[in-house]
Amino acid sequence: MKYLTIGIVLSITGVLLSLGFWELSKAYLVTGAIGLFFLAFSVLMSGSIVGTHRVRAGLEAPDSPDERQKRNRTSIGSVFIGLPNIITAFLLYFFLN
Repeated sequence: MKYLTIGIVLSITGVLLSLGFWELSKAYLVTGAIGLFFLAFSVLMSGSIVGTHRVRAGLEAPDSPDERQKRNRTSIGSVFIGLPNIITAFLLYFFLN
């Protein structure tokens, strides 16, 4: 729940910053960029993007259960931070354009 709150605060902050520097019509770019950043961070932390050379060479060592749990918690947390930003960006885009 705290990650969702952080995402909502970042979304509101992104809209207010875009109002301060640009106009409201650019607010979806700011909130969308914040959301995409956290979603990309989530994908990287989950380990789903692994280079083919590492898979072929067998360099992927199995993680300990604690390390895997920490990585999954970080990945899910960043999704919950990015989700309100993406939703806000979609709503702003459809209502303003």
